[in-house]
Amino acid sequence: MRRALLIAGLTVVVLLGVLLLVVEVFADHRRRFTGDLSRTLPPSIAGWVRRDVPVAVGSAAAANVQGILNYSQVGQAVYAKDGLQLLVYVAYWEPGKVSVVDAGSHNPDSCWVNNGCARTDRRHAVSVQVAGRALLPYEAGSYLVPRGGLQHVAFWHLVNGEPNRYEDQQEGWRDGLVGRLERLPLLLKDIRAHGFNQKSEQMFIRFSSPTPWSELFSRPDVQALLRECEALGLFADRPWK
Repeated sequence: MRRALLIAGLTVVVLLGVLLLVVEVFADHRRRFTGDLSRTLPPSIAGWVRRDVPVAVGSAAAANVQGILNYSQVGQAVYAKDGLQLLVYVAYWEPGKVSVVDAGSHNPDSCWVNNGCARTDRRHAVSVQVAGRALLPYEAGSYLVPRGGLQHVAFWHLVNGEPNRYEDQQEGWRDGLVGRLERLPLLLKDIRAHGFNQKSEQMFIRFSSPTPWSELFSRPDVQALLRECEALGLFADRPWK
């Protein structure tokens, strides 16, 4: 009996390995986003002044962030105008790079909270029109940042150009095996939504500002800045190119 169970278990493991290999070999690895983030983030426009901000200070810290996130490209810049500031962060993963849950779970609800921020508000799949054009539904949150005050965040996790969201995500994640087990329900959701090929083309886009987004979206200069970022795939009528 024990021998039969052992053989059955090994058979399941082998079949699962073959399935994953087939998925990897026959997966569609074509890139939909073919841009360069350093150029896709707009230069100084319409009175906005752009200042590039490193994702991490120092080569060792940058290598550590790269090792954790394993992105293909990353860019971050502050746009300032008349006392208003917007911080824009974008990370991009080519097809075959990382799983959906590994990219998507690195969001303000986890990374910011784990680093001492307090979440004060959270909304999912928010719809908004910008000068008559629909943005893809975005995730909204407000976070009290130590020594940084209250930051209002709009972010997207795009999988093959479409929004992915974790409405059941808890605040913060633990590291190691415990954290993996905590994220297991998210992985199962991703398999149902995206199939067994979990290493899809992905992009994470985050806009943050001390000014509430209900005010920002109504400003013509913010609308102009968002239009200049359309190559990121933020608008429903402008997919990745």
